[in-house]
Formats: sequence, structure tokens, C-alpha cells
Amino acid sequence: MRRFIFFLIVCEFFSLACIAANKTIKGHIVDEFGKNVEFASVYVDSIYAVSDKEGNFSLVVPDGMKQELVISHISYQTSKIPYDVYSKKTSLQLTLKEKTCDLSDITVVSGKKQESILGKGVRAPGDVAFHNVRNTKYETGPLFVVNKDYYVKTAKLRVQKCTFASCTIRLIIYEVKGTNFVPVQHRPLYVRLSEISDKKDLSVWIEEPLKLERNHKYYIGVAVMASSGNGEIHFPAYFKKGCVRNLCTDRKKNLPVTLGVSLYGISAKHL
Repeated sequence: MRRFIFFLIVCEFFSLACIAANKTIKGHIVDEFGKNVEFASVYVDSIYAVSDKEGNFSLVVPDGMKQELVISHISYQTSKIPYDVYSKKTSLQLTLKEKTCDLSDITVVSGKKQESILGKGVRAPGDVAFHNVRNTKYETGPLFVVNKDYYVKTAKLRVQKCTFASCTIRLIIYEVKGTNFVPVQHRPLYVRLSEISDKKDLSVWIEEPLKLERNHKYYIGVAVMASSGNGEIHFPAYFKKGCVRNLCTDRKKNLPVTLGVSLYGISAKHL
């Protein structure tokens, strides 16, 4: 049977223009304690970059593009720099302020055994793939509603293959409030991989208190934040309602097929 590939970037939905560039913006991002901020998203309109492990970034901005420079990370407050400020500098020194994190109000845990919160769904005849990306402005994953309150403890994800020499995947769980995607985590989950020739199951332990509430709608966004060399990474596709989201414009498209992420946790109740 012929295999189909469900490409992450759909041409008719996300069209990218190729325009000549004339200005390179470089910068260094730290937090209030001077610690380098890795994997911060930096963008001007649809032009996008990600800070490296030293907090450095480089962004090539096309001639005539005068939108503000946006620096975002779910652990920190978003910073916006006007064109009149960043256009006059060759290098930017940026400090991000940490977000205030409200701890979960779940106080009584009913039992200690983890149970399934979200399953993968039925296997589809194809893969969800990221191709030749150093970092991507797109994330994709399942949309779901939980039937009771949970403490989330573990996320599981299968990689079909990875031909990058190395690759870092980011997972963020959002609550969907109308058209807004609001992170329920204070810090993203990062998984670093080396080249994989055959399928591998990944399991990520969630340390921070992470609460999902009954009848609320959620989304798990999976993105490639960094990669080394040319290559691609494939995830098995499953028949489950999912979403592709542009991290710069917040445009999104719902799809009937997505990659498979499983969540496990402990049921809980309020006092």
C-alpha cells in the first residue's frame, strides 16, 4: 500500500513569500538573573528565529518590513521592541521578566496509580513530518477535552524516524479559550534526540503541578525547536482531531489527522 505523508506545512494554508533581505538583527537574551534564555521565539511579522543555548539569535529582516520585534517564551513575559529602536542597533541586549506562575489548586489526590488521560487514537496510513528545518514556526498536535480533573504526570510520544544528527522537540499543553491558546505550563517540555533509524517511544516526566479541568478544551503543541544538519523527523499519524498553528501569526487550521501524543496522570478532586 502506498504510504502518504501528512506534511506539517500546507501550501494552501500557510503561504510564505520569498523576499530579499537587507538587515540582520542579532541579539542576546537573558533573564533577570543574567541566565541565558534558550528557545525563545523571536520574530518580525512572519520572519522567525529561535535563541540558542547561549541565548543568542540572528534574524534577517526584509527591506521595508517595519513591524515590531517580538520576543516570547512561555516561561517569561513577552517583550516587544519598536522598529525605530531595533533598526538603529547592530546588536540587542534583551532581558525577559519571568511570568508569575499560579500553582495548581488540586489538594487531594484520589489514588497514586496513573491512568490514561489522552490516547493516541487510531493509526493512520502515513506520518506527520518536519523536513529540513533548523527551527520551525509551526506546531501541531491533538485537540481534546478531559472528562474529569487530573494532575498530569507523564507525556508519551513516538518518533518513527529521525535523520537529523541531533534534534530538540518542544511540547506545550495549552488550554483553548475561544480563539486563544493559553499555556497551562510554566515551562515547556523539551526532548533532545540523536539520529533514529527505527521507531522510538519517548516518555517525558512532568515535574511542575499541572492541572487539567473537567470539560475544558486543551491542545498539545509539538514543534522542532533546533536541529543539526539536513534531515527530517517523522511521527506516526493518527485519526484524531488536531491542529496546525503558526507561532508568529497565531493562524491555525484544524485537521482530522495529527501525531500521536499520550498523557497519563492521577485523578484528583478539590477540597
